[in-house]
Amino acid sequence: MVLYMESVNWKFNRNGALFVLRHDSEKVVKKSTIDNIKDILGNERPVKRVDTVLDEPQKITPVTREALFDSELELFSHQEIIITDRWHAMVFSVLTGTPCLLFGNSYGKGKHAYIDWLEHIDWINYTDETDVERIEELLQQLISQKRHDYDVKNDFRQLRDLIKNNIHNKN
Repeated sequence: MVLYMESVNWKFNRNGALFVLRHDSEKVVKKSTIDNIKDILGNERPVKRVDTVLDEPQKITPVTREALFDSELELFSHQEIIITDRWHAMVFSVLTGTPCLLFGNSYGKGKHAYIDWLEHIDWINYTDETDVERIEELLQQLISQKRHDYDVKNDFRQLRDLIKNNIHNKN
């Protein structure tokens, strides 16, 4: 449902590669693959690593939620490319128009969401690739993509109609 949100376009100068990767048993992308990507990207731009799981604050309240969300969107908006295996990082990339290369995880949530809803967005791509040269080609293609309009509402029309009909029938 977050993909229903209006995207942001703060027109920041983009610089850097942001790695947003799992640190748990769901991680399947190999450290050697990530190291190779860091080598490719780190030669031309700063590389930073973060996670979508926040350490601080310990409790997110209605007061802090919007500020934290905006802060994450701003972080993504400053990046030239996002490398991730996390669904939420891909969503932030969509909302900010930031090129994103998504790798799989042990349960396939990001992969299937990409195939079902986001495959038509040119600056987002999914791969299980491990070959460095092919990954480098994918990165170059993604970074060169221009932001374009997208609409996922049709993908959720059946769910929306079901909810709407059930609400209408109860009233």
